[in-house]
Amino acid sequence: MTSRFPHLRSALMSQVWAMDPVWHSLMVEMIENRAEGIVITPEQVKERAGRHSQLADGLLIAGVDVPNGMTAMFEVSSSGRIYAARGGSSRVAGDAEPGSLVAVINVMGVVAHHASQVDNISGPGGTSTARVGQSFDAAMDDPAVKAVVFHIDSPGGGVAGVQELADKIFAARGRKPIIAQVNSTAASAAYWIAAQADEVVVTPSGQVGSIGVYGSHRDMSAAAEKAGMKVTFFAYPPQKVDGNQFAPPSAEFSDKAMADVKTVYGQFASSVARGRGVKAADVEAGFGKGGVELAGSALKLGMVDRIATMEDTLRRVSRMKVPPSGARADAGTDALRVEAGSDEQDGADGAETPAPEDAPPAADEPPAPIEDAAANAARQAADERDAFRRRRHAFRSRFG
Repeated sequence: MTSRFPHLRSALMSQVWAMDPVWHSLMVEMIENRAEGIVITPEQVKERAGRHSQLADGLLIAGVDVPNGMTAMFEVSSSGRIYAARGGSSRVAGDAEPGSLVAVINVMGVVAHHASQVDNISGPGGTSTARVGQSFDAAMDDPAVKAVVFHIDSPGGGVAGVQELADKIFAARGRKPIIAQVNSTAASAAYWIAAQADEVVVTPSGQVGSIGVYGSHRDMSAAAEKAGMKVTFFAYPPQKVDGNQFAPPSAEFSDKAMADVKTVYGQFASSVARGRGVKAADVEAGFGKGGVELAGSALKLGMVDRIATMEDTLRRVSRMKVPPSGARADAGTDALRVEAGSDEQDGADGAETPAPEDAPPAADEPPAPIEDAAANAARQAADERDAFRRRRHAFRSRFG
């Protein structure tokens, strides 16, 4: 515990976090030590991190090392060899064929909103949601990109910026296949992001979940009294200093803090439910109850869609038959439906599943205005996608 910077730990603990608690404690310790001029070596970080010891600050596939939040482009030969087409911040390659590349966006380490916050909180081993959002937009608009894969290994982090990124990813579903590849941890805020993809894949040794948020309060009043120190605040309104570390939290402060935590948790659970095509109550009761689930258990619970390595996913995605960009509003959904039908037996011979039970508009119903055509197409794609997910989860429930 640092004595020179008492407000530092208090500020970090008082925020609302969607993060694995073990990693949160480690992060606070690292920042305190940094403030004291004490450097924790990478070996010490690995020792403290335990299962998360493989978290990295870059992606290395096919010889390409990409900073967190940035994009690398890959193509796969007919023999299954993975080639790096371009990486980092390079622009669209002029000779890339439309729909020929798979974009991989790195999401590793502690999640924070802005790049400067990532550096301040966890150093180079974190990911900025703002940077991921920019990379995602560029990949979705790149005609050479046929699909987007998020490469995730993160204990979660702060909640700021996560809801916005989650909404962005979910709103883009249907334009191109969007896959979240967990390799090997997607905890808390990281799973919040992953669940918005069309499909969530976890590596065999991986884990997902930790659906929950928390804040805390550090009461230093007894320690201050023992040290012969008394702190007096002059504030107006008096509530301005509610929750300060030199006094026990008031009932009003505690109630407000818990209300904030419940509000953010509601947003978290609702986003996961939307992404996974289930009810929020199902997320709360059956998606780990705040803990992480190993790959096999996560698959049975419906938290992920399949178990596979990053290389397996890149090869499978490269074989997807995706219409040219802009050809159909539900291109991403159709591509994943074909993939799911082949190994989940949605049809006896892998054929496309029949349309959802919702009846189409009556024949004599007036057509939608032209200006609403795009919105209607997006809504129809979302309805079909959600119906497909419900059928898939029902199949798993019946046949294990």
